[in-house]
Amino acid sequence: MTQVSKMTSRERMFAAVTMKELPDQVPVVPLLMTRGIREGGVRVDEVLLDGEAQAHAKKKSLDKFGGDVIICGTDLFTPVETVEGCELDYLPYAQPSLVKHPTPTKDAFYRYKEKYEREGFQPSKRVLAIQEEARTYVKMGLRDTHAIPTPVGGPITTAQLMTGSSEFLTYLSEDPDYALEVTELALDIVKNVCRMMFESGVDVCNILDPFNSTDILPPEVYRKHGLPFQQRLFKYIHEDLGGIGFTHTCTYTQPIWRDIATSGTMNFNGDMYPGMDKAKQTIGGEISLMGTLSPYSTLVHGSTDDVRNEVKKLAAEVGYNGGFICMPGCDIDWNVPDENMHAMIQQCAEIKYPMDVKALGDLTQVYLAGHPKHAGKRSSSAEGDDAIAKLWDKAEGETTPADEVNQKLVEAIMEYDGDKAIEWTKIGLERGMSAQDIVFDGLSLGMKIVGDMYERNERFVTDMLKAAKTMDKAMPILTPLLESSGGGDGPTGTVIVGLVRGNTQDIGKNLVCLMLKANGFNVIDLGKNVKPEQFIDAAEREDAVAIGMSVMTNSSTVYVKKVKDMLDEQGKADNFLLMCGGAAANKGIAGEMGVAYGLDANAAVQLVKDRLAARQAA
Repeated sequence: MTQVSKMTSRERMFAAVTMKELPDQVPVVPLLMTRGIREGGVRVDEVLLDGEAQAHAKKKSLDKFGGDVIICGTDLFTPVETVEGCELDYLPYAQPSLVKHPTPTKDAFYRYKEKYEREGFQPSKRVLAIQEEARTYVKMGLRDTHAIPTPVGGPITTAQLMTGSSEFLTYLSEDPDYALEVTELALDIVKNVCRMMFESGVDVCNILDPFNSTDILPPEVYRKHGLPFQQRLFKYIHEDLGGIGFTHTCTYTQPIWRDIATSGTMNFNGDMYPGMDKAKQTIGGEISLMGTLSPYSTLVHGSTDDVRNEVKKLAAEVGYNGGFICMPGCDIDWNVPDENMHAMIQQCAEIKYPMDVKALGDLTQVYLAGHPKHAGKRSSSAEGDDAIAKLWDKAEGETTPADEVNQKLVEAIMEYDGDKAIEWTKIGLERGMSAQDIVFDGLSLGMKIVGDMYERNERFVTDMLKAAKTMDKAMPILTPLLESSGGGDGPTGTVIVGLVRGNTQDIGKNLVCLMLKANGFNVIDLGKNVKPEQFIDAAEREDAVAIGMSVMTNSSTVYVKKVKDMLDEQGKADNFLLMCGGAAANKGIAGEMGVAYGLDANAAVQLVKDRLAARQAA
């Protein structure tokens, strides 16, 4: 087979994206955005409004590591930041974090819409800075040798950033016309940001639209409220602006892969759960794919051999006939070891086209992200639960009257049937069951099963909300009985929950609150953007058993550590269980900070139960 002639990085990227020819070697996008600024020896928050300074910092990073692109900007907040009333924290060592949604109410939205229609799009200082960054790369001559992409928040993602994620989910189910109206305005804002990016010399706008993830939206909701806006955006980018549009959607997306291929994007990138190899088989013949080296379990915690082997596996399974660009599945951690960055980029350069897959070696024990045997794969949080196992065993054999009630209550939760939950709650009481038994052996068990199904990508966030509403239908019957009996023998205690400072994406936090309440705990939800001292003050005031902190961005882990440090300084470290979870948390990070890690909402419940059990045994 003839070796493909040597290409520039720019030629290599365009060969992979257009799929019209094979690149000379595997292209790589190392996502050197905030990490790239760090390598330039400056703080992120000091240069976000100085495009020239950003450009020179990232050029140093390119010189150090290599890679086939140099990326303008750092994040998806550029469209929402142009909306009056938006507030971001510019953080020293990570991408910015949204602190204040600009249109959290309908009144606020319509005031802004009226102003927007009257005055038109107004770019933010940061949009202007990113333009300056792109123009600096052009002056440096980098556009001759490298592709220049920039991330831009997508239409529905920008819409939910305008209102708040939980609020927008409510609008989608209860007032879809209003949700569409917000997204329509968001689309126009995104179009204008993209226009300004291409005018400054950017080659690609990578439309980051994580809110479309099947972890969040059921496929039918995406098809109605997300996909049409993406199609209009990509048509505008390609036909009106003459540019190139990519799309990025995080985590579980398999049910919408075929839809993504019809959006007009030239490339799909993200985590691609349950596996990039499966995405290649499904849509890899239609659009190019970019990803999905595991950013945490492999790049942060793996060895250089782990990194190299996962790159080889990706090449063999996804890139064997082109149309593939290697990239971490999501933004890289600030602390990825230099040697792992070098290993990823160098290994890509060593894999030439036409590809000799056999020459890559024995990769049978190497697994892609999403595979059950991959180091980063989540396990079932309900696996091995005796109560669930006994419930299903009894369903297949002889059952007592109480067993039948519990089975029907679990069915009601799983079917989102509020009338059935009420009916069998009343039957349970008539059969002499306590309110405590009905809650913990029936309703909350159903919630745990639905929660686990969500974590295993078998149900959606909206399903969790429907299950909780089903349980709520029965609780007015049970709450007076629970209060009069003092709560019985089940879990008791107060848990303080909130998103730490700089975080406003509260879907996961809300699910934790649902599951804790379903298991009989009193939950004090402090909401979003909670400061360390607020967690501690609330925990002391409410005599809480635990503090649960949701961590959605890498930079926000410092606030979890701050809570721990403050309690240590006050001599109160043993007073509360400290636990964290969320997109930026993992067992290793939590262990280093000295706090417990909750994989998901069910795991958070179990941590609090274990804490209570240990306290009672002491």
